[in-house]
Amino acid sequence: MNYSQLKAWMRADPRSCPQCYVMAHAGGAKYSVEVEVKHELEPLRSDQTGEVMQFDHVGQVGEKLKALGIEEGVLRLMDPYDEFATGGEPSCREDMPIRF
Repeated sequence: MNYSQLKAWMRADPRSCPQCYVMAHAGGAKYSVEVEVKHELEPLRSDQTGEVMQFDHVGQVGEKLKALGIEEGVLRLMDPYDEFATGGEPSCREDMPIRF
């Protein structure tokens, strides 16, 4: 999902705020955001480049999402060594609600 699409969604109906996941891989230096759309997670992409937006810290994520009116999300910590686990979903996943 492009950033402009999320912006238009929030302008159209601010009460139907989508669930946003701040993804952090254990040992990783960057954060990304995934937006839940129709029970699927879509990475937040830059309008200019089409690349997945990367953030240096959670504060930057909060600034970007608060500008749209999104006040809370879920910090999801993933174990990069468990990404190749069998069964589709990594078994080591921690979710923590956060406010921006």
